[in-house]
Amino acid sequence: MSSKPFLSIVIPAYNEEGRIGKTLTKLQEYVADQNRSHEIIVVDDGSQDDTVVLVQKVAAGQNSFRLLKNDHNRGKGYAVRKGVLEARGQYIAFMDADLSTPVEEIERALHWLMNGYDMVIGSRALAESNVLVHQPAYREKGAQVFKHIYRAITGLYGIEDTQCGFKFFTRDVAHDIFSMQLVDGFMFDIEILLIAQKRGYRIKEMPVRWVNDPDSRLRLVRDTARMFRDLVAIRLNCRKLKTLWQ
Repeated sequence: MSSKPFLSIVIPAYNEEGRIGKTLTKLQEYVADQNRSHEIIVVDDGSQDDTVVLVQKVAAGQNSFRLLKNDHNRGKGYAVRKGVLEARGQYIAFMDADLSTPVEEIERALHWLMNGYDMVIGSRALAESNVLVHQPAYREKGAQVFKHIYRAITGLYGIEDTQCGFKFFTRDVAHDIFSMQLVDGFMFDIEILLIAQKRGYRIKEMPVRWVNDPDSRLRLVRDTARMFRDLVAIRLNCRKLKTLWQ
């Protein structure tokens, strides 16, 4: 693998032993078929199961894999930031370990990056999106309420789906955004989008195929208070960084 591969894919992983092996195998087969240099970076976020063992098994003898480990669970935002800032690719992506957005969507995202966009985000909310398996009704309703809340608190508008775990960047843009991103939890998606808007980057919201995975790491009752704290922190952080965007 060259020192600067064409594509880096970051996979945050926390207690993913039930699916990480299959996910990495499918991802490796797909990107290898595209005949482009690549690296797959798995960031283990303090898993307490056999996630690390399975990653090492799949990665054995393949120099396109890199495994980064957190000594304890720090949060998805922390894990993604760590992986992105370590990534060397010309283009950098992060994808969820469940592959709710299938690997075949990768080429469509790269198409937009190679045609002038700085950031491409998968979206389940656009009319052209194909949601094959929906979330439970209470989660979809909650997402609509959440959209009004985060917009009011952070001032992030113009994005229909902030939380889809399928986002692509040019390398310089990714490193710029994540060098300023601070939130360690699930709200980091909103933070990076807000930073990208303030920095004037061109964002493409792309319709995707998507299949809900019922094994979500987000627990609404447990995580709600932290989500509100993080949204306030995002707004305050952006105010501190305001001089960088003028």
